[in-house]
Amino acid sequence: MLCSTALTVYFASYSIGTVVVTTLACSLLLQLAYFASVLFLIWRSGFAREAGQRAEHFGSCEDVGCQSPDQMR
Repeated sequence: MLCSTALTVYFASYSIGTVVVTTLACSLLLQLAYFASVLFLIWRSGFAREAGQRAEHFGSCEDVGCQSPDQMR
């Protein structure tokens, strides 16, 4: 992606300085997007783990003394 951006900017402006600045800016944006996506995945996995724990809690019948559907057969 950075190479295609560099080539596009070079053929549009014919300036090496513009290519360097634009490529550095694009690499910074890519790194920020990667970091944000990793943080999002970590945040989402925490919610999935909490939902799984809640499902285990609500799925257990020992607390109220009922029979689970598997034991009724």
